[in-house]
Amino acid sequence: MESAHAALWDEHREIEIKLQCTSHDAVTQMLQTLRAEDLGAVREWNEFFDTRDRELSSRRMALRVRTIAHANGHRESLITLKGAGGSGNIQNRPSLDISAQPVDVVSELFFRLGYQRTGAFEKWRHSWIVDGVRVELDRLPHYGLFIEIEGPDERQINAVQTKLRLESLPVERTSYHSMLMQYLADHPEAQGMMRFADEK
Repeated sequence: MESAHAALWDEHREIEIKLQCTSHDAVTQMLQTLRAEDLGAVREWNEFFDTRDRELSSRRMALRVRTIAHANGHRESLITLKGAGGSGNIQNRPSLDISAQPVDVVSELFFRLGYQRTGAFEKWRHSWIVDGVRVELDRLPHYGLFIEIEGPDERQINAVQTKLRLESLPVERTSYHSMLMQYLADHPEAQGMMRFADEK
């Protein structure tokens, strides 16, 4: 049974590259020119949880609860457990996702189980699909703009990166979770949250 769990954990992987950028305008225009599927823009609230003794962090794992608010008012929640990634430009790491309802009680579940929230951040994300590969245009508080390209393998990710003419953009190897942790370490007054300026 233990080997079956290990195989499942290794089978479900997140394979992606993250790029730094100063504007999304050119890639958006290219996506429209290619008639990519526009999945729309959402506003996210991402919360990270760990045990009191930081067991998950010591195992290089991250437990996240993401609440997604769509433009039409619909809200959904996604629980994600991620493992350690590699050191290359394209991250390849175990990742399990579970949709959860009702949205407003998902975080409370982890609090009741004894987990602590280690940090939370907002993000705007506009998602597209090109040749079966997801292209995420992200905006974070304080850190700015990024592009994530996620697909089934490195070859398809590289192909879409080339198709969108993004080869010259610098690669960002730091995860959003690590960015959040650094921000919170530098800003104790933020009370564990990284938010846009229009949020109270």
